Amino acid sequence: MVNTVRAIAVAHPRQWEMMGRRALIILLMMGVTWAVHRFLKRMVGSLQRSVVAAAAIALPAALAYASLNAFVLALPITVHDGRRVPGQAWGCPRVERTTAGVSAGDGLALSQVNCDPESLAEQIIVTTADGYFLFIAWSALYLALQYAGEVRILERRGAELRAAAQSAELRALRYQVNPHFLFNTLNSLSSLVMTGRLQAAERMIANLSTFFRTSLGGDPTQDVTLSEEIALQRLYLDIEAVRFPERLIVDIDVPPELGSARVPGLILQPLVENAVKHGVSKTSRPVTITLRADVAEAMLRLSVDDDGASVDRGGAEGTGVGLRNVCDRLAARYGDAAGCRWVRRPRGGFRVEIVLPLARHAW
Repeated sequence: MVNTVRAIAVAHPRQWEMMGRRALIILLMMGVTWAVHRFLKRMVGSLQRSVVAAAAIALPAALAYASLNAFVLALPITVHDGRRVPGQAWGCPRVERTTAGVSAGDGLALSQVNCDPESLAEQIIVTTADGYFLFIAWSALYLALQYAGEVRILERRGAELRAAAQSAELRALRYQVNPHFLFNTLNSLSSLVMTGRLQAAERMIANLSTFFRTSLGGDPTQDVTLSEEIALQRLYLDIEAVRFPERLIVDIDVPPELGSARVPGLILQPLVENAVKHGVSKTSRPVTITLRADVAEAMLRLSVDDDGASVDRGGAEGTGVGLRNVCDRLAARYGDAAGCRWVRRPRGGFRVEIVLPLARHAW
């Protein structure tokens, strides 16, 4: 069609009839191109195999392109007196002469009545060579788009797999909390029963039932509001208060405006449990466990403090299962955007602080 537009622009004779022929060539070549496309689609595999397939199919496609051009353009055309003469076959010499009843002025500047077959064959060969590189370029573009699409699919699948792996990791870490807590609570319950404190044991069982119904009812990979997390920790501390009625003091300092902040469910549970296990149970005096929340530089900061015994509670590299669990969950959920740190208090006790991006629950 580019040749047709160019011919019309320079007022080349009989181009309207040639336009129809070129349109026929385009339709025929669409079929050839579709066949090449189907072949390449079936042969797509390794890059080397695809390149070899493209190089192989380009040659017959180019030959078909050149042959169709030569055949369609060589079809007879009708001159002004109704007679038909050979058309514009590529490679036929340009003969400026008249034939019987036909003058050169009729616009048949391409009067190929005596077209040389050898010249036509030579032109088909030349056109085949040009078409070969055309089909090679088209095949390269097709393969590039095909592989780009496959790369996008693989990237999307990889992202889905990473998300699934992260979800599985979060579930595993979350479910580590409950057995650890249950083990300690059952030990405490056993002690109450053995010492005859049956009413305290009954209250602990009721609170324990409520705690597990609440904690296990949600999706481990979903966040909860900070107010929900604090309420769950209050319930846990009520359970522990049955064991240590004279020694456990709870102080919760969480501004009401942070109640809608989103946090991973049970993220504070191992920290509060450690404070009870290592802070309260290791001393004979009253111990205060403090839960605080504030905002610093668009980050939510949560801390669990106790003023109990200054014992080694394990770190990320130590044996502290609970503390490791919290750090691992934060890393799996937020990556480098979150963190946790711990320090022994100068006057005794322990402080653990976690920092995570501040995000509020959309009601």
